[in-house]
Amino acid sequence: MDKYAAVILAAGKGTRMNEGQSSPIPKVMFEIAGKPIIDWSVKLIKNAGVSKVVLIVGYHRELIEEYFGDKVEYAVQEEQLGTGHAAMMAKPNLEGKAKSLIIFYGDNCLYKPETVERLIALYEKEKPTIAMLSVEFDDPKFWAFGRLIKNDKGDVVEIIEQKDCSSNQLEIRESNPGFYICDSDWFWQNIDKVDTNNAQGEYYLTDIVGFAARQGKRVISMPVSRESEALGINTPEQQKKAESILEDRLARE
Repeated sequence: MDKYAAVILAAGKGTRMNEGQSSPIPKVMFEIAGKPIIDWSVKLIKNAGVSKVVLIVGYHRELIEEYFGDKVEYAVQEEQLGTGHAAMMAKPNLEGKAKSLIIFYGDNCLYKPETVERLIALYEKEKPTIAMLSVEFDDPKFWAFGRLIKNDKGDVVEIIEQKDCSSNQLEIRESNPGFYICDSDWFWQNIDKVDTNNAQGEYYLTDIVGFAARQGKRVISMPVSRESEALGINTPEQQKKAESILEDRLARE
């Protein structure tokens, strides 16, 4: 059994990348710094020491499969029903095959390997059910990430997506970039409890945090080293911004 396995969500169409129309390629196959976005995500997790990687593919999945070949494994999300549903698709690949799961979005490729390594070290030291990254934005409404709700001990008890936030919750600056490490057995026992009772009518992966907290399990967070690590790629403007950040980082290495 592997100590860790990674699940990278990569089934999206990338409608906003193509002026509101469905793109002829998956969003994660748009390029930054000369390589597809998903290539940087896979490289990130492998550089952090995780060799077993499952990509959740869907829209034009053949392009991703042709690109990577047998370097990774694949699970298919036939319908885009949300991030929680996407993660469920990896169950046949990984149930009983890894002690812990690392789950993140394929279009968030700017994390540094050392940040991932620090989160792994924290997870191993504290032994929570879930350890996750967080980011504190000066303008959280602009970035529209889910907000972290914490208890008086500083542990995370819930993540509220921006569309579901109350007016007070919208003012919370600490946000969720969508990078988790969790106990594998617990995850597979609970992920199918996710429902669609939210503004989007989708299965949210973020609901697992609330499940864990209500079961008395511990969920901890660790901030990224800087805001730019947490930025996702959903529009051509964000694509250019990500490319600039990545090229600057590569030039300094």
